Amino acid sequence: MGLGNFFKNIFGKKTCAFCGGECGMLNRTKIKGDEYICGKCDDMCSFHIQKYRFTKDELRGHMEYMKRSDRIYKEVALNGARSERFPSATSRQGIEFFDDIGMFRIIDGSKDNKENYPKEMFRYDQVANYEPYIDESEETDENGKKKMVFGEGGIKITLVGCMDDTSTMRKGLRAHPYITEEITVCFATNDREKENYLKYADNAIHHFDYIFGVHDNESALFSFGMNKKEKRDLMGAIGFAKTAIDAVKVAKDGGEISEEKKAEIQANLNAMEDADTDGLAKYTRAADAAEAKIQ
Repeated sequence: MGLGNFFKNIFGKKTCAFCGGECGMLNRTKIKGDEYICGKCDDMCSFHIQKYRFTKDELRGHMEYMKRSDRIYKEVALNGARSERFPSATSRQGIEFFDDIGMFRIIDGSKDNKENYPKEMFRYDQVANYEPYIDESEETDENGKKKMVFGEGGIKITLVGCMDDTSTMRKGLRAHPYITEEITVCFATNDREKENYLKYADNAIHHFDYIFGVHDNESALFSFGMNKKEKRDLMGAIGFAKTAIDAVKVAKDGGEISEEKKAEIQANLNAMEDADTDGLAKYTRAADAAEAKIQ
């Protein structure tokens, strides 16, 4: 390859593999197969994936996935599902929880107002881990004194696909079909925001704790009854016993099962799943139902 062709390959215009339009050096991303995606089509993808890891066909499938996600947000989440936002309004990032449909989304002021960018929904059962983070660095002032300077802070979310070892994870989780990178949700980037916004990151952590039953095995002060986990485990044990009895009856008597009995058996199976997953299964059922509405 001559020097001219070398520079032309780097700096010359390329054709977007998706829309067919031209894309300059500053408005494109190279993907697998020596092809390119322009900035406009890039906005149709999740900003949590590395596009260079995907082929054209894989990214096209991902774009369809994102379109369905956008429909879930607009047609299901905004159609009566309750939500909690931390913070309620921000030009930076935050998290919006939709417990009714077992999903959340990451608020992002730089992306949400883009015309082509679809709203990206994450299922609760795709989350393997979450934790707060603070990036600080040590600097020396004009008097020679060292001090810690705040850089940024928020929450790091690890999805199932990011985990090298899945043997110790909680039951009931499933992998995200595209994201294998850790997600960083930045709530604050300076001392003023640190004071005002990291409290919202703490609130989001507490909400994740609620979803995953982190404190369900704790009893309230002056409470002498069962805690939340004990109640759930009891209902699971009862559900198992009733399901076993119903199975014996069906095997013995045969015949059709009434719709009422089917609903009762399903409720018992749900109680067993809830106990086995520390309550996560109810959010899985809610997310499945939400996805089914836009198929």
